[in-house]
Amino acid sequence: MHFSFITLSLASTSLALVSVPLDRRAIGGSCTTPDGAGTCQQTSDCTTQGFNLAGYCPGASNIQCCVKKSCSTSSGSGICLNTADSCSGSFVGGACPGDSSIKCCVSGGGGSTSTGGSGAGIVKAAVKEEGLPYVWGGGGCKGPSKGGFDCSGNPPAFPPYPPIPPTNTPAPTPPGLTQYSVCTALGKTIPRTADTQYHSSMGTHLPRSKAKAGDMLFWGKGNCNKGNVAHVGIFMRAGWMVNAAHTGTPVREQAIWTSSGGETICPDAVR
Repeated sequence: MHFSFITLSLASTSLALVSVPLDRRAIGGSCTTPDGAGTCQQTSDCTTQGFNLAGYCPGASNIQCCVKKSCSTSSGSGICLNTADSCSGSFVGGACPGDSSIKCCVSGGGGSTSTGGSGAGIVKAAVKEEGLPYVWGGGGCKGPSKGGFDCSGNPPAFPPYPPIPPTNTPAPTPPGLTQYSVCTALGKTIPRTADTQYHSSMGTHLPRSKAKAGDMLFWGKGNCNKGNVAHVGIFMRAGWMVNAAHTGTPVREQAIWTSSGGETICPDAVR
């Protein structure tokens, strides 16, 4: 019986160790890739510092090896970044390790890249609010209100609009998170509802396949024609967005969905 007690104690200790989240232990650890050494970080924390490489860190898919490398081109010096992320200047190929998805970001002034005034700045502003709850009508340019954010901005000025959606239903709401993030990064106030954001002349429409960090993705009914767009999220990188999804979930990074609750992703991204 004494042996059994020791065995159970060891088993309990092992379970306690296993219960420590692997992601938490991975972040900040060193990683080595064929293209250089780096540190394991959330991908959203590496968008303006270096390029992400998957498969070299334990934990969730958004924990990747962030490799920081400077680069030099005939257009000037810069930093090697993933082309799916935003560059404050222009991407130049042939100066960075890896495949064509990693290029040298040379800023307009020939210096280092900027974290503000860019798509990466929009993502950074949104990511800082991760963990705050989804709140119907919450948030705007001045930050969270009522304790949190909805997806876009202030409550719409026109009826009808649906009641607060149930858990697991994409929220047909005015986007507080997107309005706040654009205000913070660019100093611009965009329209206050997902529908008016999608159809506003302030933004440039482009195919979703060409979306970059900070661009907006939208969901709605039909062909997302005027009056039918109900939800918006912020594109981070291929397959991922930062989003205030619906009642019962916080602001968080999550995989981009194509359809849910009778709504489908709109054909265009907006920059």
